[in-house]
Amino acid sequence: MVKHMIQGCSKMKHGLTAACFLATLLISFTVKSADDKSDISIAVVNVTFLMKNAPEAELASEALKTQFAPKELELAKEQDEITQLESARERNQSVWNDEQIRKADREIRSLKRDRTRTLEDFREELRFARDSALDGVQKSVFLAIEEVRIERNIDIVIQEYVSASQRVDLTPHVMEHLQKKLQKQQSASSNNNKKAE
Repeated sequence: MVKHMIQGCSKMKHGLTAACFLATLLISFTVKSADDKSDISIAVVNVTFLMKNAPEAELASEALKTQFAPKELELAKEQDEITQLESARERNQSVWNDEQIRKADREIRSLKRDRTRTLEDFREELRFARDSALDGVQKSVFLAIEEVRIERNIDIVIQEYVSASQRVDLTPHVMEHLQKKLQKQQSASSNNNKKAE
């Protein structure tokens, strides 16, 4: 046990040494650059917030709902049909002969198998579409972060941080940039549709 404690303390010393080194390195970078004696600017951004709240994320979510709602309704109807057949079988079990009961059981099993396959296909299509939409939103967010970084002459943008002041938080600026960019795209799209008519 003492051996484990000594190893733990040794690892902690190495971790503290590394943390102090990184902190000193960051402080020296924020004060002055060795090459040109100018300040290096650092900002932070909350990528998780941007991914959840970006206007593109909302549009992608609505598009997925529109695309997959009919299939969801179809799957719900299939489940209702199976439930009705199971209820009918239970109700009529005392009246039906063995052949009718076996026929109902086969039909229920067949419908369940078909529904299971259809449901698996649906989930796979939905997962693929969701991943594609998420990838598009992510690319848009990272591009917006880079554009805002360049626009504001920021040298380093950190996305994983514990705490930061509002003065260095780029998140609201990136969100505003994303909204303006989407508005431009939508107005250009509507202008192109008007010209086509």
